[in-house]
Amino acid sequence: MRFKTFIVVIGLLTGLLLNACKEETTAPGNGNTSENYFPNSNGTYYKYNFERTDSTQAKIPGTRSSTYQGTQMLGPTSYQVQIDSVIIAGQPFTSNSYFRKTDGGVYYFLDTTGLSETFPDSLKAYLQYITFDSEFRFLPLSVVNAQPWDVFKMNFQLSALTISIIGVKGYYEGKEPVKLNLNTGTVSKEAVKLKYELTLSIPNLQTFQVQTSTFDAFVWLVDGIGIVRWEGNAVILGTFGGQGISFGDSTSSIAQSLVQYDIKQ
Repeated sequence: MRFKTFIVVIGLLTGLLLNACKEETTAPGNGNTSENYFPNSNGTYYKYNFERTDSTQAKIPGTRSSTYQGTQMLGPTSYQVQIDSVIIAGQPFTSNSYFRKTDGGVYYFLDTTGLSETFPDSLKAYLQYITFDSEFRFLPLSVVNAQPWDVFKMNFQLSALTISIIGVKGYYEGKEPVKLNLNTGTVSKEAVKLKYELTLSIPNLQTFQVQTSTFDAFVWLVDGIGIVRWEGNAVILGTFGGQGISFGDSTSSIAQSLVQYDIKQ
């Protein structure tokens, strides 16, 4: 199901994030904590079984592989490169995303360059009223018992009026056991469960009424391994998978389970 208002937001993101001001940049590092829920050494590899469920409840299986290979400068900031290869319905797709692991947590660069043609001329007059982040703060420094944190914010600001257009929050949901059905056999691990909640608010600038939609997703991480499972709305998970923000099919959901990994030291 496609919503015209979603296309408006995509246009806003495209026009604005091309000129985004980067939040504080910190040299890549491993943080000041003994826990390691996001191993990021070069060459680290993950493979997941992948299942996408569309609005008709049809399930499309596939696989997704991720590997960290080298670094790339985006503006003044050095990012590690994450290469994602997805095979779904027999069709292969490859995309890159860019992250940095710092003393403040794990941040993903938000790239919407490819959507520039979709920005509507009628909204260009409102660009000056938009404030936003240019990165997603995927993880805080310590995920265990973490307080709710801002993952991403995009606001409409006019004089004393501030309206949140897109807000993503992260929540620590506790620890729970998980079974990993790896290619080498089934193992049990203790995982940290996190929730990500995206709130989309479309303001009517004539009536100042706001239409709000909410999407959520969950991720499970194991200390020393990293992400072992994803479940939730495709809007959020597609963003962390390097596809950028897209509300084109907000009714789809994605589930991914780890089947193979190789953590480099």
